[in-house]
Amino acid sequence: MYSTFLGLETARRGLATARVGMDVTGHNVANANTTGYTRQRANQVASDPYTMPSMGKPVIALQLGTGVLVSEIRRVRDNFLDGQIRTETSKLGYWQAQSDALSEIETVFSEPSDDGLSALLENFWSSWQELSKNAESTPIRTALLQNAISLANGFNHTYSQLETIKGDLNQLTEIYVDDINSKARQIEDLNKQIILITAAGDQPNDLLDKRDLLLDEMAELTNFTVTNLEDGSIQVQVGSLTLVDGASCPDQLDASSLDWTEVTSGALAGINQALNKLQGYEDSLNNLVGELINQVNTLHSSGYDVDGNAVSGTDYEMFFTGSNASDIKVNSYIEGDVTKIAASSIGNTDPNWGPANGNNALLIAQLQYATTIDGTTFDNYFNNLITKLGVESQEGERMTENQQVLVNQLTSRRESISGVSLDEEMTNLIQYQYAYQGAARVVTVLDSLLDTLINRMAV
Repeated sequence: MYSTFLGLETARRGLATARVGMDVTGHNVANANTTGYTRQRANQVASDPYTMPSMGKPVIALQLGTGVLVSEIRRVRDNFLDGQIRTETSKLGYWQAQSDALSEIETVFSEPSDDGLSALLENFWSSWQELSKNAESTPIRTALLQNAISLANGFNHTYSQLETIKGDLNQLTEIYVDDINSKARQIEDLNKQIILITAAGDQPNDLLDKRDLLLDEMAELTNFTVTNLEDGSIQVQVGSLTLVDGASCPDQLDASSLDWTEVTSGALAGINQALNKLQGYEDSLNNLVGELINQVNTLHSSGYDVDGNAVSGTDYEMFFTGSNASDIKVNSYIEGDVTKIAASSIGNTDPNWGPANGNNALLIAQLQYATTIDGTTFDNYFNNLITKLGVESQEGERMTENQQVLVNQLTSRRESISGVSLDEEMTNLIQYQYAYQGAARVVTVLDSLLDTLINRMAV
């Protein structure tokens, strides 16, 4: 009689375990396409046998098994692989941010092209060359003026666009910092829930998935370290800052005071590196323009206008005004009167003077080939800047592509471990179905035995 009731309890546990298995399988199938979901598995263990050795145990042969229990429902997750993915994702974010920024900078310079700065420089030098051949020609002087204005506008526009990119990158930094702080607060909220559920002896699998997904997303933005705490929560640190400490957020990132020695990877670090490179290009451009202004103005101030008057000490002594790419302009007095351009190297008091004298214009034209800036010519200096930009941009693209391949490989490996396979889940479902049917069959048989024992033996 007792064995029959023991058999019923064993069958009941089999039914319950099979039902849990089917529920877990159904949950996996339903979330097969859910981003960040980790497949779950109902771990089963044999329940304690009947009976334990003792003086009062029933006189039966050996021990009787009492069925099966679900010990836990656990995520199938590889924490080491998670760490690898986050590290490589952070590197991907670093190179992707740089690549995007450098691509924008390349677009601003738009080299080589027929309307880029190199073409404008070439037109500027050619105009001085033409003026040296016919210094009294008003159309040639006008062409020089227009080419000079175009060159100055080109420098102004390029500098303005670089400043726009710089502003956009700084704004993007603030957006990313806010996003990181927001994710930290979300992790804090999840930690609070996980602590309560863990304390109750349950496994907060879905909450852990949400937390891991936030960490994966944060890895794209910055590098960080994660420490698992005993209560089931985690601690998240960026350098010396503790963004999450269990159920609290002690610190926050501040875009205005980021320690870039600690933020070394992720999109934030990539943007910072891109800003440094952008500043270098701006400095080089300003150096080029500043030296151009200085060299042209030095020669122009020593020359004479179309009437043979010395321009030194006049309002139009300087051909250019300004000091760098942001403010270079053609002198407004020259812009209003092209006869003020000092094309001649001698004045009207010199017996050899004539309105067609263009020797000073020739000297300015020859600046194109003079070693006047950092041991090279203006054209080579600018070409070196463009070459450096092209090399760094290509490196950014190449590193981004290589890093993306690596992240994809690691992600595929994690998916093979943690992802939901519908074929596998269907197989599990069939197994649980048969287990359930088998346990139900045991109940039916035992019910028949009890009916025989109770009802028929009483006759």
